[in-house]
Amino acid sequence: MRFALHGMCSLHSNVMSDIRLAKETGYQGLEIHTEKLWRYINAGLTAEQFKQRLAAFQIVPTAIDIIGAIEVTDKAGQRQLFQDAEILCRFAKEIGAPTIQLNAFERLNGLTTEQNITLTAQNIRQIADIGKDYGIRFQYEGAAWTPIAKLEDYYRLYDTVGRGNFGFVLDTWHLWACRGATLNQMAAIDPELIFNVHISDGKRPAEGEAWPDEKALRGYLIGQGEIPLKEWVDAIRQTGYDGFYSGEYLNDQMWEGDYYDIATGMLDGMQRLFD
Repeated sequence: MRFALHGMCSLHSNVMSDIRLAKETGYQGLEIHTEKLWRYINAGLTAEQFKQRLAAFQIVPTAIDIIGAIEVTDKAGQRQLFQDAEILCRFAKEIGAPTIQLNAFERLNGLTTEQNITLTAQNIRQIADIGKDYGIRFQYEGAAWTPIAKLEDYYRLYDTVGRGNFGFVLDTWHLWACRGATLNQMAAIDPELIFNVHISDGKRPAEGEAWPDEKALRGYLIGQGEIPLKEWVDAIRQTGYDGFYSGEYLNDQMWEGDYYDIATGMLDGMQRLFD
């Protein structure tokens, strides 16, 4: 089994330090945090330097995470979205990262789920066409409180996008927290659609309760929350998926902790799920 350090686990570090951290705590890959990557790019540093660092520490770049707010509909926002996608696709190709994550959020709240899917898919199609020229694919993650969050909505979005380089990242917390998939549904996913898996633990509001800030629900190492993660991982494994897994949390107090300890704890928790 292969595991990638998720850059969110060491949020206030930088991306070059993440590469060393991944290696020294026992990971095989790194899911690159986009804000850190933009800082790196804007500092004038190159993809070649980044690639050399990955090679020196023998770390695989599993994905770039994330291009967010992909549901924008205003022309200026779309121009910026597609410009950012082009830059990140070029960088991903140069360092050997196969996948970039896409997230839609809440700019289209008030519209129906079907309208959200239609408008979001229009942007994804253009992003996917940009990525095709670079050999890059895109994984969609639906945040639990957003309009396109349940597995059935993932499928509808996939069908509407209609591009071969578009698929899913399965995040255990998001899908569990929104009550968006059963274990049987998870086990039946075509593995060709699964580009990565995020193992996240935590809690969720009771049905009908308002969503708090997600950081109030996701401040847990693997195995410390309320998700039956062994069952979820077993269901994902039943699909035949054999790619990378990465562990993720969101929590202000944990981000102020020792990232070596946190990265080690996340990896230990994931490995126990596969024992």
